[in-house]
Amino acid sequence: MILADSLSLTRIASEQIENSPLIRPVVCFDGGNRSIQWRDPAGNIRQIPSYLKPIDPTWEEVEPDANSIVIEFEGETFAIGQVAKDMGGLPTFQGDKIELARRLVLAALEPNPGNDALRIERLLIALPNSRNASTALLKGIEGTYEYTRNGQAIVATVRKVEPIDETKAAYAHAMQHGLFLSRKQVNGILDLGGGTSIARLYSVSGSLMREADIVLPGTFDLARRIAARIARDLPSSPDLSLIMDGIEAGDHQLGTTGYSFAPAFESARAEWLADIRAEIKTRWGQWLSNLGEVLIIGGSAPIAAPLSEVTKGRFKIAPNPQTISIVGMAAL
Repeated sequence: MILADSLSLTRIASEQIENSPLIRPVVCFDGGNRSIQWRDPAGNIRQIPSYLKPIDPTWEEVEPDANSIVIEFEGETFAIGQVAKDMGGLPTFQGDKIELARRLVLAALEPNPGNDALRIERLLIALPNSRNASTALLKGIEGTYEYTRNGQAIVATVRKVEPIDETKAAYAHAMQHGLFLSRKQVNGILDLGGGTSIARLYSVSGSLMREADIVLPGTFDLARRIAARIARDLPSSPDLSLIMDGIEAGDHQLGTTGYSFAPAFESARAEWLADIRAEIKTRWGQWLSNLGEVLIIGGSAPIAAPLSEVTKGRFKIAPNPQTISIVGMAAL
């Protein structure tokens, strides 16, 4: 009887959390190299450019929009997203994700409609390595904050921060939805990002095989290779961020200059992917005989189509590769 009463109280408490207008049981946040992603109170995936720009309100004017968030916090004003990019802000891939997390995550700390306060039971933050010693800094995110988000004064309490290894959520989602052909073999995730990429293997039982982790060059390195090829055609050194934008857009245009780097892209991509494949073959040699498939995810996944072709589908691009991680995080 006592056990039954205890279970009933637990269920009631859980329902109260789920139904409270001030409480969000789980908030998922991924401060990626090229885009920041989170789920808003309605469960919709939000995605904005991964840039941060300090703002001096005495002379700089900045307005939020669908792809930009403006925050006032601890005496500072800063913009996140498209407007930060337009104003020459810092790309996340050039900074430290953990150091930037305390500011970037405020974009996702959004109350339910009609409220100016919220309590978050679990804040899930995707990181390259959840066991990195510096992840202890994330504990500083726990607590109560007062800040202004897009002009709205908010009081937010974060009960618990949980760092989640990048690729873990995507792997869990892939297993739940049968994206790997076999569960009886080692399977992997290749997350192609902006600053860096990461390749990871998961055992037959679903454990992350950390000894197989490989940190690889991201599209910043691809952009660097392209820049070296086209530099002689331009009056000044090409902006790597503009090259990355052209890669992401798929039009291979260098900003608004009208210059196309398409031929350089093809040769640089072939070289970039060949180097990635060679590194994986070398580092994963002992596991290759039992390797099933490797799911390619991340914003840069579509440009890895030649890798899928040369491996005869053993490496394959995930459905919705850019959002598979944030979708998977919600189920963790």
